[in-house]
Amino acid sequence: MKKILMIICCAFAALSASAQDNKLTLNAGFLFPNTLNAMIGYEHPLSYGNAMEIYSEVGNHWQEPTCCRFWKGYYWDGGLVYKQRLARYKNGMLRFRFGPQFGATQKKFFLGVEAGFEYSYVFQNGWEFSLIQKNNVNFLHGDTFRNGLLLGVKIPF
Repeated sequence: MKKILMIICCAFAALSASAQDNKLTLNAGFLFPNTLNAMIGYEHPLSYGNAMEIYSEVGNHWQEPTCCRFWKGYYWDGGLVYKQRLARYKNGMLRFRFGPQFGATQKKFFLGVEAGFEYSYVFQNGWEFSLIQKNNVNFLHGDTFRNGLLLGVKIPF
């Protein structure tokens, strides 16, 4: 019985010991043309600084800057992104992001591909500041290209 308990404790310690933590990501920014964007995601670290992220985002693509028509060009989407580490710095990391996405804009569904770059700076408390450059190519509707910058934080848990 003691051997089994010891094996279970060692297995639990090996699974829970990690130099990296899972992170909740919160980002907001501006995409061209005329799009405000907010994103929430879950990042799971992989080996050598690589990571996978599943995310959901909502945005507003306006055409006329009037108060009554501002929220009529909304969209939502979600996707899965693989983040390949390109460079590691003292307190930061540069990654390449690539993955599929799906969603809807004004009741029209779309499929798409996201690619871009992400720079993360780690603070002493484990939180991270992130700067994301996004490029979206979407199919099956009129809002085909979106690209721009997002600022955000990553909160470890």
